[in-house]
Order: sequence, then C-alpha cells, then structure tokens
Amino acid sequence: MKIALHGHGKMGKAVEKVAKESGHEIVRPEAAEVLIDFTSASGVDEAVKIACDRKIDLVIGSTGWSDRIDDVRKKIAQAGIGCVYASNFSPGANVVFALARRAGELFKTFPQYAAGIEERHHSQKKDAPSGTALRIAKETKMDPPIVSSRVGSEFGLHTLFFDSPDDLIEISHRARGREGFARGAVLAAEKIRGRKGFLSFDDLVMS
Repeated sequence: MKIALHGHGKMGKAVEKVAKESGHEIVRPEAAEVLIDFTSASGVDEAVKIACDRKIDLVIGSTGWSDRIDDVRKKIAQAGIGCVYASNFSPGANVVFALARRAGELFKTFPQYAAGIEERHHSQKKDAPSGTALRIAKETKMDPPIVSSRVGSEFGLHTLFFDSPDDLIEISHRARGREGFARGAVLAAEKIRGRKGFLSFDDLVMS
C-alpha cells in the first residue's frame, strides 16, 4: 500500500518505520492511497482537505479537534472517501476503553465508589486532558474528574480508579513507546483502504 504522511515529527517517523517494516511504501500525497495524519489539532483541517481533494483515504491520529468532528464527518461524506480516527491508536488502550465502559456500568450500582482519572505525558504534549483521558471518562459515564501532568519524557500513562472507604480499584494503561501507536495507525490504514465513511478505530478494528 502507498502511504503518505501528514506530519513528520516523532510520531510520523515512528509510523514511517512501522509502515516500511510492514511492506508499505511511503510516498507523496499525489501518489498515495492513504494519508496518515499525526500533526496537531490545527493541522487536521489541512489533512482533511488534502485527502478530500485527492480522493484518498485518511487516518487521523491528531487529537484536540473534537469540537470540529461534525464538520470533518460532513467533508468526508461529501468526498466519498474513508476516514478512521482515534484519540489513541494503541490496541491496548482501546481494550481499556471497553474495560472502562463495563467498569462504569458495574460501579454505578455501588454509590460508595467515586471515579477519577490521572494521566501523565511528556512535557511537549500540548493538549490537556489528553484525548485518551477524555475518552475513558466518556466511557465510564460517571463524570470522573481528570488530573493531568505534562512533565519529563513519559509517553503516556492513564489510570482510571474507583475509590471507596473500603478499597481502591485501578485500571491503567502505560505506553512503552510510540511504536504501539504507530502499529495501530498502520493497521487502521490497512483496514480503511477502499472503504467509505467516517469510523472510529474501535468500530473499524474491534467490532
């Protein structure tokens, strides 16, 4: 598959490495079948424009643009292309989303438990809370407060906890590096190729 990269920072380089190891070719958008975006919230609009103009499928790994999701969905539909997005492309993180959903359902029956989320990322990450933390919170449906820190070199640590006077239950996901996210993004590119519509990563891969 021919993949173009929108953004060639640390995540873009990780995607390039994983894509080449998987036998894919990195090309310019003019020759691409799929465009993978890892830029920033402000860079998503340009990625969507490129994909729609070129009629190529799109993988969006940038976060912080959820306020524009309806507009992006409309543009993808009008262009007749496929697009997959995620707050976190790690397969493990997507399992945590499912666990958070089920845990929220169970703990709602026990009023002594209060839910909360703590998340840590490296100092260069701009958005806070992270898209992953917001997604975990949404899945629990318990409106848990989120505490964020942006210090040092942490790739990403998210902990959902349920605290009561009697005990503490924690569900955590810690990324060991960028390659896990990159592998998920390349998998998404493989799965979205030739499909139409606007899909989340878990809808595309885990349903």
